Amino acid sequence: MYRYDYERLEMGGGGWSPIGGFGLTAEKYREIVDRRAAAGWRFVTAVPLEGRTNGMLETIDLVFEKEIK
Repeated sequence: MYRYDYERLEMGGGGWSPIGGFGLTAEKYREIVDRRAAAGWRFVTAVPLEGRTNGMLETIDLVFEKEIK
C-alpha cells in the first residue's frame, strides 16, 4: 500500500519564448524532489494544473509516494 502527497509549484517567469514574450521556468522542482527523496518519498509524476492559452504551464502538482508497511 502507498501513501501519496502533492506539492504545488508555481512556474516563475524567465527566459525568452520563441512564441513571443517571456517563457516560464520551474527551477525549484529539483530542490523539492531532492528534499522529498531524502525524507523517503519517491517522485511519481508532475500534473499540469493551470496553463496559458499558448500552452505554457503556470502551475503544476508534483506527486510523491511512500510505501506504508
